Amino acid sequence: MVLKNLQITLRTVYTKSVTRLYPEEIMDLPDAFRGQQHLDMDKCVGCGICSQMCPNDVIEIVKSGKWYPQFDNGHCMFCGLCVDFCPNGALSMTKHFELACWTKEETVYSPDQLAAPNKAELEGRTGGYTK
Repeated sequence: MVLKNLQITLRTVYTKSVTRLYPEEIMDLPDAFRGQQHLDMDKCVGCGICSQMCPNDVIEIVKSGKWYPQFDNGHCMFCGLCVDFCPNGALSMTKHFELACWTKEETVYSPDQLAAPNKAELEGRTGGYTK
């Protein structure tokens, strides 16, 4: 038993590490990664189909000039159904995933916040990886 454990240990000592030292080591995200939502306010017609398709009732249609979706990412499972069913392609999923907040209120994203570029994108980083 001891020899078997020693053999496993010696074999794994020389293999490449799986763990990355995030955020120092930048991660490669797949093209189909589903992160924070992005809203193109010019394409959105406020139809509310995204809200009806959401299985977790994350999306609320609010008046912000016109009618736009507002997301509560604290309950979102990032399934992408809202993006798939948007008739005009106004919603998309970004690769931004650093969404941790201190309060529940901060997890609610207004239409203006969804339309604005993320702070990480402005700094040249998007959700832990470089463009």
